[in-house]
Amino acid sequence: MMQTKQNLLGNWPGNGEKLLLGMIHLKGNEIDDIYSRAVRECDIYARGGFDGVIVENYFGTIDDVRYCLPRLQDKFPQLYVGVDVIWDNDKSFDLAVEHQLPFIELDSLAGQLPPQEEPQFEERIRWCQENSPAVILGGVRLKNQPVLSGNPLEVDLMLAKKRGDGVIVTGVDTGVETELSKIIQFREIIGDFPLLVGAGVNEKNCTEQLTIADGAIIGSSLKQGGNAKGDLEMDRVERLVTAVRALRGKVK
Repeated sequence: MMQTKQNLLGNWPGNGEKLLLGMIHLKGNEIDDIYSRAVRECDIYARGGFDGVIVENYFGTIDDVRYCLPRLQDKFPQLYVGVDVIWDNDKSFDLAVEHQLPFIELDSLAGQLPPQEEPQFEERIRWCQENSPAVILGGVRLKNQPVLSGNPLEVDLMLAKKRGDGVIVTGVDTGVETELSKIIQFREIIGDFPLLVGAGVNEKNCTEQLTIADGAIIGSSLKQGGNAKGDLEMDRVERLVTAVRALRGKVK
């Protein structure tokens, strides 16, 4: 699979498939342990039927991200390998350009930045778009972070549509189920624009949630105990993918 923007946008969501991106949280005691765990998780996601993974410094550091990201990209060409440097958009943009990533996840596309910082943010988005193939996926009202824009939800969602390629909706925290009412609200406002659920998707709620949304970013619910600190489990991945793939062609 060539990791290009054309492929990702060309194959999703128009063909009826639901995009599945798995989280690589970079848990481990030192870099060899962190990387070997990341390899194992990528292998499970790939064999289980996920489309891609997001390398994130949830447990690790930016140095761990820099080490693992290009190695995973080379080792798993069948996966879209993207990045999310938590609350450091500039580093995500830089890595997208440096490694010509197929996509990045931003914690916020609109809403969480004060107005005075937004012109520079938009300039960086344009720089990333002009110098990489990266699809830009980003949150609005992500995990109940403070809203600093001063805008109503409708305005921030319209800004997000102009800035990026897909909107991420979440609930209150990592691994916590996103309220169905919030997913429906986002869908009603953004129309057919790509929408991903970014927290709390599992095999029990995926049918209901992904009949509305176009895909999901999933990590914690697929791990032992349904916790981000646990080990990724192949049977959880397979059961979820089976349920999601049955949704092909379902109307929103």
